[in-house]
Amino acid sequence: MIFVVDGVHAGIFQEMLAAGDLPAIGEYFIDRGLYVPAAVANTPSVTLANLASIATGLMPGHHGIVGVNWFDRNRLIWRNYATIAQKNLLDSDYTATTIFQRFPDASTYSLFYQPHRGATKFFENALSAVAPFSLDAFEWVDRITLYRLGEVARLARRRNAWPAVTVCYLIAPDFRAYRHGINSPRYRDALRHTDRQIGRVLGDFRRAGLLDKIVIVLTSDHGMTDVQKHLDVSAYLRDEFALDVARARLWEQTPFEQRRARYERHQAVLNICGDRYAALSLRAPLAGPASDAVAPWPARPTLAQLRSYPTADGPVDLPARLVAHEAIGAVAASAGADRIRLWTDDGCVELHQPAGRGGTITYRLIQGVSPFEAPADGSADPAGWLAATHGGDYADAPAQLLAYFRSRLAGDLVLFAAPLWDFNSVNRAGHGGLAAEELHVPLLIAGPGVPHQTLETPVRTVDLTPTILALLGRPVPADMDGRPIITPAPAASGP
Repeated sequence: MIFVVDGVHAGIFQEMLAAGDLPAIGEYFIDRGLYVPAAVANTPSVTLANLASIATGLMPGHHGIVGVNWFDRNRLIWRNYATIAQKNLLDSDYTATTIFQRFPDASTYSLFYQPHRGATKFFENALSAVAPFSLDAFEWVDRITLYRLGEVARLARRRNAWPAVTVCYLIAPDFRAYRHGINSPRYRDALRHTDRQIGRVLGDFRRAGLLDKIVIVLTSDHGMTDVQKHLDVSAYLRDEFALDVARARLWEQTPFEQRRARYERHQAVLNICGDRYAALSLRAPLAGPASDAVAPWPARPTLAQLRSYPTADGPVDLPARLVAHEAIGAVAASAGADRIRLWTDDGCVELHQPAGRGGTITYRLIQGVSPFEAPADGSADPAGWLAATHGGDYADAPAQLLAYFRSRLAGDLVLFAAPLWDFNSVNRAGHGGLAAEELHVPLLIAGPGVPHQTLETPVRTVDLTPTILALLGRPVPADMDGRPIITPAPAASGP
């Protein structure tokens, strides 16, 4: 049974555990199993990209869901899973195998967890959660979600077997952080409420004699960081560079010919998720006498074109100019196949993975100071880069950014907000960026075969699904980005 709690700040979680403010989690997880205080989530650190990563064991660029919203420049589709009309299109937008599909011979259940392809039943709470959600009663939404476990239990009795996998998705901490900030009493109250409700569920399991027979997991999709200042990126792009940013939000309900006619009027599309991540898609400029001539949307601009992009004021080095704004902490772009560049306030680095996914990543400092500590020889495999970077900002950035730009849905330029900034206008906390607060999340596992220890070595949240497969005796596919963090003891052989 996996509890995915949206928006848990790893540091505040650890502080509350130490203070005894999360007694149920302490009793059922810390006292019985494995605790990773700062597992590394995925870039971009936004919800549905990370929920899909947890479900598949793949980074967003490899399963294809790169945000809560994205733009497909080939099909000219704007997707937004935060809308009622499009939220259930998620499972049709990626093809990677989910944890539910790994158990075709058993029951599996998804409670409000959006990537649920293959689950025996998806409890959406489409009607019951609308009213409390619209009234900002997010804790009630979570209680409704966990109430569905009664239906899971009834189905289990009917089938005479407990389900292989049940995933419960809880939202209150994330939305309380948005409304009030992570340092507010309301955010801590939301974590306490989460603790009480999970404790209530696991207490029922203990009384039923099931607790020591099942593996239980608690983790989060991303962390959160406080926000004090806001940048309207779309307005900034129009005012500073005279970029014609499309306002259209068209998808399959609009015929392709109409979508093409509409988007061909513009040279840029902007997607913002989590408030601190923005993907900018641009049309490639065409050589010739008309300085504003651009190629059709499917043609991506090259790095050289991005660094000399035509505007009304002449060619502009977009990455350098964007990262110079105080609200933008980092900018990333593809520099060719399996090669990316990352600009920060202090410098620029290039990362290259010549052998492709899973291969050695080489590092080159282009200018200034590197944003992260590189391995001694300037190259390492993805695990080596994780070990070198996991403790602070830009955790796992080399492997994660290279994976991101393999997706056809990746932006041409990706913007990550600077500390205390976001790209929205109302919220007091956000996520999506490359700060440690956004990328570090707690990961707790307890149950049969799980050691009782605190693990400080580097762990990713994509390691969760392969770990569950290993604990339940299922094969772990070699093509997953994640690897098991627990090696179960081999079964005893017969006499």
